[in-house]
Amino acid sequence: MINNSQIDPVIFDEVKTHLTEIENQHDVVILQAIESGSRAWGFPSPDSDYDVRFIYSHPKDWYVQLNDQRDVIELPINDELDISGWDVRKAFNLANKGNAVIQEWMISPIVYRQHDCYTQLSKLINRAFNPVASYHHYRSMAKKAFFDIENSNEKKLKRFFYFARATLSAKWILEKKTIPSIVFSDLVCGLISDQEIVATINALVKQKEQESERSSLEVPSMVYREFVNIYGTLEESVKIEPVEPSIITNDDFRTFLLGLDKQI
Repeated sequence: MINNSQIDPVIFDEVKTHLTEIENQHDVVILQAIESGSRAWGFPSPDSDYDVRFIYSHPKDWYVQLNDQRDVIELPINDELDISGWDVRKAFNLANKGNAVIQEWMISPIVYRQHDCYTQLSKLINRAFNPVASYHHYRSMAKKAFFDIENSNEKKLKRFFYFARATLSAKWILEKKTIPSIVFSDLVCGLISDQEIVATINALVKQKEQESERSSLEVPSMVYREFVNIYGTLEESVKIEPVEPSIITNDDFRTFLLGLDKQI
């Protein structure tokens, strides 16, 4: 179901226009187009840009060419819109390698375009979930953001939220062994029991909604310490009980393309 309630209607229509132009120019079908970034994560600023990501497919004969072809489509980035997408074969290969980003695209709460094949597309990509690879992905993100915060004179709320989301995503995988929600409030409610901290975080989100991306807003020490403590539990060589991912096979890919060909 397409959800555009959190997107300016003018921007939403502009994105749809760009997606149609991409399909016509590149002879592709867009299977899923979503918002990725702070707007999808639930802590945007008024001047946050729009990070539009999509998965597309070519006609099936494109996939039997002798030479590899470009499998990424990117539009020039402007002040508001950042639009790019991956071919479905690339998406499947990345999912098989444990790429957490492609799984996030399947569960974004903000959807611009969704093909009838979405259910099968999502099923294949999400069943390849690899908790070990995803844990290290989010821990690495948290480590980088923490380094930036600790080595900066300004504690920007935007950077803190990046750190907090990555930290909670890694913790979610440790505790629940499932794909973490990309919505920050879901992570907070699911993992933090101290209601005073939860209320303070919610207030910070509301505050960020009113401030520019460039604003340097102070993070309360109580909240900052909580997330630093959680981050401290995310060991680099942590043991995670294996959940065997179901790799997307060549037969899966062929069946998907054949089914898609019948729907178009």
